[in-house]
Amino acid sequence: MKLAPKIIILLLVVTFGVMSLYSFFQIKKAEKSFNADAESNHVLLLSNSLGFLSKSLWELDKDIAARGMKPLFEAETVINIQIFDSEGHFFSGYQYKIGADNKKELIESEEKGNEKDINNNELKKIKRNYDSVPSKMVSQMQNLPDGSHRLIGSLWWKETDLSDPKFLGYVVLNFSTEYIQKRLLEQKISFILFTFALSCTILLLTYAFLKKQIINPIQLLMEASLDIANGKFTKIKDKFRYNIGNEEDEIDKLTTNFNFMVDKIEHSLLMIKGLSEAAQAIVKCMNIEESVKIYEKYLKELIKLNKLEVWLNIENEALNNPKGIIRISDKLQKENLSPLLDKILSSKELVFESSQLFISGDYINNSILLFPLLNSKNILVGVVEVFFPKNINVLSQESLGILNTLSTSLITAVENEWHVIREKNRANLERDIELASAVQDSIISKNFPNSKKFDCSIFFKTASQCGGDWFGIYEVDENRILVLFGDVTGHGTPAALITAVTRGSADMLFQFVKMGNNKINNDFPSQVLKFINECIVDTGRQTYLMTMVAALIDFNENKIFASSAGHTPPAIVDTNTDKTEVKYIYPAMGSRLGFTKGSDYETKEFDFLPGQKIVFYTDGIVEGESPQAKEYGLKNFKRSMESHGQLDPSEFIKNVTNDAFKYFDGIPQKDDIALLAIRFLKSTDTKIIADVA
Repeated sequence: MKLAPKIIILLLVVTFGVMSLYSFFQIKKAEKSFNADAESNHVLLLSNSLGFLSKSLWELDKDIAARGMKPLFEAETVINIQIFDSEGHFFSGYQYKIGADNKKELIESEEKGNEKDINNNELKKIKRNYDSVPSKMVSQMQNLPDGSHRLIGSLWWKETDLSDPKFLGYVVLNFSTEYIQKRLLEQKISFILFTFALSCTILLLTYAFLKKQIINPIQLLMEASLDIANGKFTKIKDKFRYNIGNEEDEIDKLTTNFNFMVDKIEHSLLMIKGLSEAAQAIVKCMNIEESVKIYEKYLKELIKLNKLEVWLNIENEALNNPKGIIRISDKLQKENLSPLLDKILSSKELVFESSQLFISGDYINNSILLFPLLNSKNILVGVVEVFFPKNINVLSQESLGILNTLSTSLITAVENEWHVIREKNRANLERDIELASAVQDSIISKNFPNSKKFDCSIFFKTASQCGGDWFGIYEVDENRILVLFGDVTGHGTPAALITAVTRGSADMLFQFVKMGNNKINNDFPSQVLKFINECIVDTGRQTYLMTMVAALIDFNENKIFASSAGHTPPAIVDTNTDKTEVKYIYPAMGSRLGFTKGSDYETKEFDFLPGQKIVFYTDGIVEGESPQAKEYGLKNFKRSMESHGQLDPSEFIKNVTNDAFKYFDGIPQKDDIALLAIRFLKSTDTKIIADVA
């Protein structure tokens, strides 16, 4: 149901209710007034006849009584009059009777035929004393069951003024108030008509006023609201309303607030649209400098700034504790951050200060806002330094919202650029690593000397794309070979570069040997380690170190001359007996290569027999861990070599490494793993071509 019918129904209910209550109380008041008037009139009428009626009863003369009673019937309201003596006996009376022609006739009452007769006891109850004022000898009006009323007067006779009054009897006057009911009915009808007319008048006037002052404005508000929902910002202009005293009422205030809301919504939507365009423009920029320029341009337009500077982390990465920051406008770097910037880094909150800014040849008093640029993880990307006039409230909710929104877009643009830079660097690094891996692959010796005195097999697996393990077998002469087996601390590209230096040093040394510049003797392994140490010290700068074992194997004397620079001890696998035996040989131990210049190394002599194997390895295999974080260790490694010692070098290496990786059970290796197995051939052995696993 619409508002207008509701208002009409409400007005009808209220108006009729109020007027009905008013009419009810007015009619009750009129009825009470009419009855009081009727009582007083009949009391006066009866009291004027008391003397005459008392005389008729004193003289027992009914004629006198008739002359006293008949004039009372001139009042059309009187029904009957009866006179009783002091004992309550009927004396005389008159009443109206309806004749055959429906006319009222006055007749004398019968002694006991009147329904309105009363007994003596009732009369005695309402007996009044003698009083010089006749009306005081009349009782109060009684209401009879049939709707009529009764007055009873006490009859006294006093012969002289000095004689005592004597009570003679009673006179009973019954009268009707039908005329009062007629008048009340007329009053009710007039009140009903008045109520209806007044209600209709109030209803029409009130509805017209409400229609003009409330319903129409509300309808305008509804239509304007629908326009806003459809994207049309319509304001309300009501020129037909009127107010007393030029004061705004609630509807006026509602209209004013609605128009203000329309302005704010329109402004907010335009602002959102502008911020969206600005955000897209900032994010789409090709580089950080361009993003900062657009960011500054829009902020100056929206917040009216004097100047703006953007500082970003110098590491091109979001960090809470950067080493420094760089100003984008002129690439100025601050290695040591200022106290204000330190405060921002510690609290990540806005910081304010006042300063003078030199603009267009003049110093201008400014307020400075330092706004931290925090990414979605609340990590600092940089700081925005905002210079604004003191009369501009850049701290308003709207200004801070604009600054925060555009700063979020700037942070996105900066992190996107940083991501691109990191991806380029990563791609370049991957290419460098691939190149280093290819170089290292060429460094690793795969073509060993072809000799009838030994065969060998190699396993090599790096922990990353580039490894730090290196090995080489050099033929000194037809009866001797030199085995170099080393491990750079760590792995990756730096370790691979050290292996390249090692390979270059070893190759250069043996070029000298071939040219006859170096004399080969049993102490040659220690001389080799000393030479390579000098090369690595100059290259690694004591940062990258290398362990190595150098072993000169003499097949004529069945001797091994070995020197160690902190490397794991080689193992001799003896299969000439029924039970395979493995024992470690421990060359003299020296400092790791690259630790210090002038390091000395010693050579130690060991025997071997044809049919035995010598195994060189790096610590990557013995230090590998199981899922329970337990190292493989020398004991497990020795037990595996004993189990597979009878196999040729290729199968031996394959099975030994399989045992180790079963122990690791999928746990990624922490270090490079390399194994070299050399079998000393007997005259009856079949030559196995050396391979690398």
